[in-house]
Amino acid sequence: MTALDDATIVRLRSGSFERTPQRLDPLGVQSAWMLVPLLCVVAVGYAVYSTVQHAHQLRDPALAYSAIVLLVLAGIAFSVRAHPALAPFGRGANLSVMAVTLIAALAFTAASWGRNLRIQDDWGQIAVALFLIAMPLYRPISEVMGVAVVSAFALGLSSALQGPSLALVTSPVVYFTVSATPIVALALGGCGYAWTMTGETLAWRQVAKRGQAELDTELRETARRMVGQEQMSTLNESTVPFLADLLRRGEITQADTAEARELAVRLRDGTVTAVDRTWLAERLSHALAQRGLDQRTTRTLRMVDDPERLDRVLSDEQRAIVGAIIATVAALPGLDPASVRIVASNPEHPAFELTAAAGQIPRDQRRALSALLSSLRSVAMDASMRSHGQHITIRFADPEGENR
Repeated sequence: MTALDDATIVRLRSGSFERTPQRLDPLGVQSAWMLVPLLCVVAVGYAVYSTVQHAHQLRDPALAYSAIVLLVLAGIAFSVRAHPALAPFGRGANLSVMAVTLIAALAFTAASWGRNLRIQDDWGQIAVALFLIAMPLYRPISEVMGVAVVSAFALGLSSALQGPSLALVTSPVVYFTVSATPIVALALGGCGYAWTMTGETLAWRQVAKRGQAELDTELRETARRMVGQEQMSTLNESTVPFLADLLRRGEITQADTAEARELAVRLRDGTVTAVDRTWLAERLSHALAQRGLDQRTTRTLRMVDDPERLDRVLSDEQRAIVGAIIATVAALPGLDPASVRIVASNPEHPAFELTAAAGQIPRDQRRALSALLSSLRSVAMDASMRSHGQHITIRFADPEGENR
């Protein structure tokens, strides 16, 4: 029995995860990242415009300009923290960014308190709402709506309390609604898009899993036939000519006995390798075969060191991304195929390290690897890449197994 028992596999593969677009479709959300800095620029631009328009209504201009500075800082933090290289975007990042944004909005309200003529053109509710449009791509809908309700209540209440000093005197409820509505409406719009995107992704996964289950029997039979064909190829290339030569000569020498022993060992090793072949080994073998390297040759190089078969803990999503990483490394133009190694360690919190000698990595392929590593971090793994000289090292692991 291996150190990686069934309970450990179930624990590592069934860990809870947040159902957000970033977690379920990391590559898709990466392509939408530019939306975040764009919305931040729009929010800051409108804040500057609104502040200039309110110049004669400001009780404390310094506080109003400080509010813009806070909004700029919140926008920078949101843009940087949401960048694919820093995925995933956590709860702490969400609460921090939105707290600073709300404080900035309330600071502007305080700067014009008692002298503001109307609240419709205040920038606070608009800035908060613009930030909340993009947030559902990174955080659960329930969390985003919770922040939206709190922000809407805070800004709505501040507007209602200003009622007596405004140019148009009406019910405080009207002012509350005017300030709160943009926040809730735009947050609902962003959440609706994220809900649809998440639902379609989950539905696609269910279809894919059903298709995989239907093909499982056929795939197993295909694998069995492939193993049989490989063994027959070995027999035809070495054993059959050896036996034919014995029949032709009609005698067995001491050299024949040694050769027969060597052939038996080779057949046995080939059979054991075929039976014990791991997913990582199979994936690497297929990837290197695209470079013209025979798959049987790659198996004899012992490129994968995973005696505990730790690759079994990888979920379907993680396997898809890891497979893409292996394929990308195998396609590097300066790669030495014989230098590729994958070592798995630490059964409690599995860690995998891929090393290779690849020379200078082209910029587009480095970007591709960075995007894939970011995607791997989005599906609950720690991942990193470093290169020194002609060597590249890619490491991905269960986060609990890292010393952070």
